[in-house]
Amino acid sequence: MSDVIDEVQIKRLFMLLHGMYGNAVLDKYRIGQVDEKGEDSGMASARSVWLNGLREFPATIVMKALARCAEKHKTFPPTLPEFRDLCKSFQPTPWVANRNTPRLEMSEALRSEQVDRARRAITATRLQREGGVEATDGLPGLHVLIAKAVGHAGGDEAGTLLRLDAMRGQR
Repeated sequence: MSDVIDEVQIKRLFMLLHGMYGNAVLDKYRIGQVDEKGEDSGMASARSVWLNGLREFPATIVMKALARCAEKHKTFPPTLPEFRDLCKSFQPTPWVANRNTPRLEMSEALRSEQVDRARRAITATRLQREGGVEATDGLPGLHVLIAKAVGHAGGDEAGTLLRLDAMRGQR
């Protein structure tokens, strides 16, 4: 089905409703008068009314509503208003801003704290993604960096650190 409901799709909808509910669909709308095409005038009129009643809904929503008929209308086919209610249940509700709703403003201190937290998170993510190492200042940080470098070069990190500590202790 395309996005716009047309006569072909309404005929298909009625065919599917007939398949689901049998002659209850025909009994609901036929009046026994046949037009020049050999079609019951009541059925043609019902399809025309349903077409106008469902034009606002995309075909995908109409088909979802038809699928829901099996749950909501197990015995008898739905009326047009009932079917429209099913269609409406599948339509997304548009969000409309209310100008009277109070806005919660953030204090400058809280905004600065949030910005700093976001920057730290971005830096940590970038560091992790690029394979970097977070190290503290001073000798402990230097040890971490040396161990990481030696490990990347395929060496023994622990052995290298122990030798560095021994050399530092000899001075």
